[in-house]
Amino acid sequence: MTILHQLMILLLVSIVVRMLDIKQKYFPVLVVLALIGIGLSFIPIFSDFSVASDVLYEVFIPGLLFVSAYQFSAKAFKSNAPVIMTLATVGMLGTVFLLGIGIYYTSALIHPLAWNISLLLAAILVPTDPVSVVNILKQSNGVDEIANIVEGESMLNDGTSIVMFTIVLSMVETGGGFSILHFLQEFMIVSAGGVGVGLITGWILRKLLRFTSHPDYLVMLSVLTAYGSFLLAEYFGFSGVLATVISGIVLSFAFVKKETEIK
Repeated sequence: MTILHQLMILLLVSIVVRMLDIKQKYFPVLVVLALIGIGLSFIPIFSDFSVASDVLYEVFIPGLLFVSAYQFSAKAFKSNAPVIMTLATVGMLGTVFLLGIGIYYTSALIHPLAWNISLLLAAILVPTDPVSVVNILKQSNGVDEIANIVEGESMLNDGTSIVMFTIVLSMVETGGGFSILHFLQEFMIVSAGGVGVGLITGWILRKLLRFTSHPDYLVMLSVLTAYGSFLLAEYFGFSGVLATVISGIVLSFAFVKKETEIK
């Protein structure tokens, strides 16, 4: 069975799960898909299934993150932006370093790990996707703001965590020692560059929306912006993930403004 056949089967499974709980009232779809994926791994026809890392990173990630970003409430992001951005940057940095320190000293008791390796492992473990938590919070009363903060932070921390992972990985591969100044400098450049590319591409898309409201053209422009911002940022050595997320957030604000003008 070719990888195309396997992907078609997985797509069919995804559609069936989505149809079983279309309103997502009973269980989080992503959790169910993950469990089904684990179950399918034990079936012989999927034993040789593999997807290259660059396919996951360059094909699936930009589209998924862009959709999540522009579907996120522009009003909720605007009112909670300081908290969300602080948690996704300073919070992520602090958590990675604290966990890295914990891994470093804990591993010394069993199997000593170098500081760079400990920090690299922390950068892998820290990012979260709290889909179940957000789902529960949204169904609870009086905690909408908390749910928005958690969801917004989760959306942005994908970008910051990949930036941290990439920087630490380069230090490990080159065999050089860890430098906090070099780390912070690289983090600021890569992150700011990604945000800048996202703002520019999002602004261009926002201007183009003035010329058309046809659904087909909107889809094409959205796809072009999602992958264009990602590839452009990666080409210049910036964070493609942050560029995609920021361009999606700009699009969310553009849709809100367009709906306000129509009304």
